[in-house]
Amino acid sequence: MKRTMSTARRHKTALGAALACVAVLGTVATATGAQAATASEHTASVARTSSTPYVMNHSGEENADKGKAERSPEALVLSEFTTAHDLNWKQWDAKKAVATGKVVGNWCLETCQDKPLKGTLTLSDPKTVNGKKVFSSFTLKLAGGNGAYDSEDLQGKHPLATS
Repeated sequence: MKRTMSTARRHKTALGAALACVAVLGTVATATGAQAATASEHTASVARTSSTPYVMNHSGEENADKGKAERSPEALVLSEFTTAHDLNWKQWDAKKAVATGKVVGNWCLETCQDKPLKGTLTLSDPKTVNGKKVFSSFTLKLAGGNGAYDSEDLQGKHPLATS
């Protein structure tokens, strides 16, 4: 009987040790994942140095007059005729920024107000304004082409507000 207790105790000890190993491995995996996430966030912040431009964003009532220097905004007023929102930034570096998102404008109110158009936005031509580097031009391309939309904002490169 003593031998049976000893075997049962060994099984419990082995099971306890196995559970402890699983717990330790889970902790190590979680810590490693957290370090990787922190490292990638750090890499992203290192990539955005003082030489990485901003965009002057006039989106929203609070920014309509003065604008706000932002990087990777969710929405952006491109001109008095065109706005982009739900922007998903694919690139943002010292030379250009590229995003896909939804586009609305005065030129498509009848069709795009309730169903925004999909497009690709490229910001370029950084310059220094009031001590801050900002993008000064944009190019907008609609997915599937311009179709029936005849808007200057869809034709080549255009100036972007820099203040």
